[in-house]
Amino acid sequence: MFVVRVAGNSLDTTTTASLQFAVHHLSVKVLMVMGHEGRGAIKAAGLPIAQIEQEPQELANALKMLKRGLDEHRLKNKHDARAYDREAVITNVRRQVEGLCRDAAI
Repeated sequence: MFVVRVAGNSLDTTTTASLQFAVHHLSVKVLMVMGHEGRGAIKAAGLPIAQIEQEPQELANALKMLKRGLDEHRLKNKHDARAYDREAVITNVRRQVEGLCRDAAI
């Protein structure tokens, strides 16, 4: 088992390279993208951009990247906090899987 854990389960240069290494050099055959509710990174990515930009630069960049993975149109229809959190996690996982599927190296 080869595990890559980052806040928000996002694909960036480091996580993508780590997965490519696992596939090409360790012969990993199955990739699993997992999400979990009740964590701060996805919730923080749902904040307004102006608020995100007040964070340290690296964190702000990571949150903006996560924000792109959220389906804000679907999320605006969720008024229950738990339902919103669940939907945000689901849309983020879907976006990360789509990104992996577009990666010819994987």
